[in-house]
Amino acid sequence: MLKQFLPILLISILLSGCGLINQASPTLSEEAKMATRVGEILTSMPTATGQSGEGISTPSLPTVLPTATIGVPATSTSAPTATEAATATQSLEPTTSPEPSATSVPSQQPTVVYTPPASDPTTKLGAADWSDSMDNGNYWPTGADQFTDVAFANGSMGLTGLTTTDGWRMTYPELDNFYIETVFQVNDCSGADRYGIIARVPVLTSPDRGYMFGFTCDGKYSLRRWNASIGAKGEMVNLIDWKTSAAINTGSTQTNRMGLMAVGDRLILYANGQNIGEVKDNTFSKGYFGIFVGARETEDFSIRVDQIRVWENPEQ
Repeated sequence: MLKQFLPILLISILLSGCGLINQASPTLSEEAKMATRVGEILTSMPTATGQSGEGISTPSLPTVLPTATIGVPATSTSAPTATEAATATQSLEPTTSPEPSATSVPSQQPTVVYTPPASDPTTKLGAADWSDSMDNGNYWPTGADQFTDVAFANGSMGLTGLTTTDGWRMTYPELDNFYIETVFQVNDCSGADRYGIIARVPVLTSPDRGYMFGFTCDGKYSLRRWNASIGAKGEMVNLIDWKTSAAINTGSTQTNRMGLMAVGDRLILYANGQNIGEVKDNTFSKGYFGIFVGARETEDFSIRVDQIRVWENPEQ
């Protein structure tokens, strides 16, 4: 099980760039190997701020770093569509991709026998296995890039969309079956301005695919599957098309708790503790997660993220 990061050890971790919490100090040869590995990672990965980033480790996590934003371009400021696409390095015009049936079950992966909570999972799952109170940016890339700007202040993370394109920032840990809950505080917004969770991203240093669970300012939600490796322009598929839910608080200056549960091929959606939908898809079985924002209608649309909690293996 993952353990919540211990703030008292952050300084030593950041100075060393390697090493595991609750583990004896490594020998000189081990330190050299770790330093070499960290150097390789820093050389190969992109960053959002022009800096090398900050390393974080726990006994069950690899010594790699959060990565920069990669965006999904939008074609207009109207309601989101199912055909948005991009590559990892540039924005391209969207292509049309078939929209699967949300009720179909992939034949190659059996459905997990599990009854998800009809109401707030946090009342049934006990203590979280991983959490971030968002008091600082130790686990996130900060600063501005092409798509987003990130800054921490007053105990929360501010994420601003710099274009109509969806952009995201990634963090730890790698998960397969999980329940993630994120508390979003929405600033001034309108209509299709959107935000949410991206999860089961297979490669932390190349976050160009995964599931995107999002809310809009006017109270819609969707679940999309993004894969930049398909074709020349990538593929965006709506697993659940944008639809209105009374469970989502609408408008500016609102707070919403977004929850995403993944158990096998089942992806179960929650808004403020209410189960609002489910779909089955086995394209991505595990990966990393992050937060995305898209300023579809409001220039520099921004959100604040006050808390993220993760429960592993919620079906057990």
